[in-house]
Order: sequence, then C-alpha cells, then structure tokens
Amino acid sequence: MPEYCVTGGTGFIASYLVKSLLERGYNANLIEPSIKGTLNVLKSCIKATTVKRVVYTSSCSAIRYREDIQHISPLNESHWSDPDYCKRHNLWYAYAKTLAEQSAWKIAKESGLDLVVVNPSFVIGAIGEYPNQEIGFVHIDDVVAAHILAMEKCEASGRLICSCSVAHWSQIIDMLKAKYPFYPYESKCGPKKGDDQPHSMDTSKIKQMGFPGFKTVPQMFDDCIKSFQEKGLL
Repeated sequence: MPEYCVTGGTGFIASYLVKSLLERGYNANLIEPSIKGTLNVLKSCIKATTVKRVVYTSSCSAIRYREDIQHISPLNESHWSDPDYCKRHNLWYAYAKTLAEQSAWKIAKESGLDLVVVNPSFVIGAIGEYPNQEIGFVHIDDVVAAHILAMEKCEASGRLICSCSVAHWSQIIDMLKAKYPFYPYESKCGPKKGDDQPHSMDTSKIKQMGFPGFKTVPQMFDDCIKSFQEKGLL
C-alpha cells in the first residue's frame, strides 16, 4: 500500500482528502506549511528517492483572472491568470495562487519531478457574503475524488480543472431563496469589479481520465445546508 504526504492537513480540502485516504486504507502524513513551505516540500521530494508523484492543490483562481476571459472561454488547463490583472483589481488570493503554482511548475520542470496539479473552483462547504462574483463551484467530495484520481492514475499529468457550473452569486441566492425561503439572505450585491466576468470551464481533460462527473450546484448546496442544519448552525 503506497503512502501519501498531504500538505495543509488542517485546511478544508486537505482534511477531507486525508479522511478519504485513511478510509481507503492509505497512510497519510500531515504537514502544514506556508507557500514557501510547500516549495520546500517539493524540493525535499526531488531529493528523496521514494516519491513517485506530487499532487499539488492549486485553484481555478490561477486560471480565470484575465482581461480576455470572455473571448477565450471555455477556459482549459492551458490558461493562466494574469498577475497584473490580479494586482490591478486587488485579487491577492488569485495573485498568490498563480505565482505559487507557477513556481511549483518551474521547480518540477527543472528537476523532472512528476507533478500533477488539481485546480478546483469555489469549494462548497460554507456560505460567505454576497460578492459581485461570477465563479465556478465544486463539491468537496469531487475535489477529493480528483486528487485521488491524480494519485492513482499513471496517465495523470499537468493541470486538472475541477469545477462544476459557473454562476453569479445572485443566481445562487435566488436558487437558495426558492428552496429554503425561511432563511435570511443578503439582498445587496457588492460593488467590486474585476471578478464578475462571465465564463465557463472546460473539464474534458479530467473526464477523459475517468472522472465520473461532478455533483450539481443544487446538490452541493443541499449537502452544505443539511450539514449546517445537523450541526445546529441553521
């Protein structure tokens, strides 16, 4: 049975991934580094003789922030966010994710490290404020499944977009109001620009590898709200 090293083990995605790996009988080591720490882990993997592949969790935020998004949509794994666009619109999370992933690829290409990157869209599990944002959504179960696919499939390579439908938060609010009318909702959309451009994501690559398909947006929010209800948060 192979042993996997999962970084950021106390984070949302990593904690679910570790749980799934343990349930499958794998051993999982937990490390919680910063971005620089992640790069240090990659360098350590290069030096080691037992590491066969590194699966790195990036984000669709490293793909979708650019001026020409509407002209080139649907976006695929070859597309990158523009750091200048991110800085201009104060999209610092996307800026950091883009630079971190590019650094990881640079190290992998220079060393010959077998690196596979999973790029999830917005991972459902908690509902935040109501931003002026057009964004892809994905269920946490699908993110975990994508990581395990990247670990187990020998033919896995490059980047893997992990995203279901793209929607504006106003559409999500309308959907939730119709199904759960007894809860309060934000009624005002934020004024921030730069994060609201319509687009779509091309997930044909991960599906061709055998990924069975993504849970729908209603399914992921139903699971999220049910979880909140069971825990007495709603």
